[in-house]
Amino acid sequence: MVSIPKLPAKTRDRLILSVLSSVFILIWWAIYPQIVRSLSGENYFVARFYDVGQGDAILLQYRSTQILVDGGPDERILSHLGEDLLPWDQEIELLVLTHPQADHLTGLLGVLERYKVKNVLYYPSLYDTKGYQQFLDLIAKEGALIFLAQRGQQLEVGPLLLQVVWPPANYHAKNVNNESVILVAEYGEFSLFLPGDLEEDGQKKLSINHDVDLIKMAHHGANNGLGLPLLRAIVPDLAVISVGKGNRFGHPHEQTLAALRQLGVPYLRTDLNGTITIGSNGKDFWYDTDR
Repeated sequence: MVSIPKLPAKTRDRLILSVLSSVFILIWWAIYPQIVRSLSGENYFVARFYDVGQGDAILLQYRSTQILVDGGPDERILSHLGEDLLPWDQEIELLVLTHPQADHLTGLLGVLERYKVKNVLYYPSLYDTKGYQQFLDLIAKEGALIFLAQRGQQLEVGPLLLQVVWPPANYHAKNVNNESVILVAEYGEFSLFLPGDLEEDGQKKLSINHDVDLIKMAHHGANNGLGLPLLRAIVPDLAVISVGKGNRFGHPHEQTLAALRQLGVPYLRTDLNGTITIGSNGKDFWYDTDR
């Protein structure tokens, strides 16, 4: 047996103090940006399109008010929220599931288990999967106020206004993508369009006349995602494509990128740019990317 020499009391105490100081510095370094944002009183809106691979996860944030739209295909969303929410802020004011496919739903399961969720918005699709049933069980257990999405609904969350523009009540499609909860989110004069995975068949039934500043491209930029008629109707200044690097679907499709170029709409991609952060003062907007 190897004999370990006993450290002198002063040396031991210095070693313990050094370790504790290092841990404190690491924790402070990790949460310092969130604390600065909280204490500075910055009054602007932030939308974070997280790089979660082949899926969607979007955080809409105004100071300590948080709306999470979808959670991506796995638990990566928890790491992102851990970076962007203050350690003592464990509450999400509104959680939105646009539709129950795994690349939008799975990450929300961990969110519901870890965070306090006050309100939930989703559409009651008929979709028989273990993950969707787990989601329904968790929101029932959570005790959150539940809103069943339908066209014409408006929700005010802090200074943010959410308008549900699809689907209509009691609507069911053969393709669950076309039951996606579609939102227009507004902060002052700034607006963004979040169409879930709505495909071309669903778009033909959609009536919208909002001019929006920013659009998240539907269905990860697939060729059956947003087409020219709807793009022309909403006239976005910037498009965001949430998509996984090297995905097996070939997203985003060249047809989608060509439509954006034809209309002169610049775009950012999470597979190339990483997490995309949009800021707005209610009039102008700006963006930043991880890479």
